[in-house]
Amino acid sequence: MKVEMTFDDGSKKQVTYALNPLRSGDNPHQAGFVGEPGGSYTEVIEGRGMGFTNHIDLLGYSVAVEISKTMAFLGDKRTEAVVINKHTNPAVYAARDTQLGALLAAMTADTKSPFGGVMSTSSRLTHQTTDFLVDKNRKEGFVLDVLAAPGFEEGCADMLAGVMKNLRAVDVSALDAWDKINYGVFGYNMKWTIGNKPVITEVDRTSFFNAKYGMEVLSKRKPTLTEMNDAHLAWIGAKAIQSNSFAFCKDAVLLAECGGQPNREDSAKVAIERADEFKVSLKGSSAATDSFIFDRMAIDILHATGVGTVVHPTRKLLTTGSLKPDQDILKVVDDYNMVMIRPYLVGADGQQKAWRVFRHL
Repeated sequence: MKVEMTFDDGSKKQVTYALNPLRSGDNPHQAGFVGEPGGSYTEVIEGRGMGFTNHIDLLGYSVAVEISKTMAFLGDKRTEAVVINKHTNPAVYAARDTQLGALLAAMTADTKSPFGGVMSTSSRLTHQTTDFLVDKNRKEGFVLDVLAAPGFEEGCADMLAGVMKNLRAVDVSALDAWDKINYGVFGYNMKWTIGNKPVITEVDRTSFFNAKYGMEVLSKRKPTLTEMNDAHLAWIGAKAIQSNSFAFCKDAVLLAECGGQPNREDSAKVAIERADEFKVSLKGSSAATDSFIFDRMAIDILHATGVGTVVHPTRKLLTTGSLKPDQDILKVVDDYNMVMIRPYLVGADGQQKAWRVFRHL
């Protein structure tokens, strides 16, 4: 089966995808296919065939790489990142100076969701991490559906496959550049809507290390270096989680998250409830959301749980004349002695614009 799609953006780009069948589509009763644009960048080295959702959750690898590169960009030595995705969203992630340290830190925030997830590491899977996963399987029955890494130390994939019978070990070492990782060179995402119409969006390639950006501090209180670094990692989470999203980070760990809610107040509430379930304190954390907060209720909710820093793209810079709702939100933040940070991008024209990161596909 073959499908050809042509996009004309002035440079006459054309790409042809040969579609290969998957084990299943979104559900077992649905067919699924995956396209390979001129060769595969991923190789299943252990385990059965991949399903539709498995492929989607491999996007967790791009989050792991983005966290690692961002930490290096910030001058933080904790550049080993581990992400476990469930149903297209990061369930847990963390950065540490060792791979196993990152995995242990990530799993302290949520002991339930990683089960059956898709785990991605920013570097080769180590024997140390493998030994931990094998031991956790034998003691607790813990399993993963997929483990993606840019290479595996000798014998690691075999060891994991020996105890996790349905595990797919996926080598993504051919993804040696950010453009390849982040949806490949072509860079568009598509979904079919009613009337058999394809709707297409350019993929959001923006990141802290490859875009002209700023993190403008709008509040009277200024963040510490640790708070600012956590704000960066929370923003990565807000970008990766389905809208409306909230991500809470502290000490380079995703403490809680929620997305897919019809309003961001509900996303904040659900994330906080999940943190309470796992007895995770959000005091002093940085919370990021994918678009602007226009109702003080969200700030009240965050303050009540101890959040110290709020990251959201207000609609205008205060230096260029903010809208009144933004000023009202900032006053609440200042009254609570919290920090408010506005992410923004710098366009080709040199002008600053709000960095909104909705994800609907």
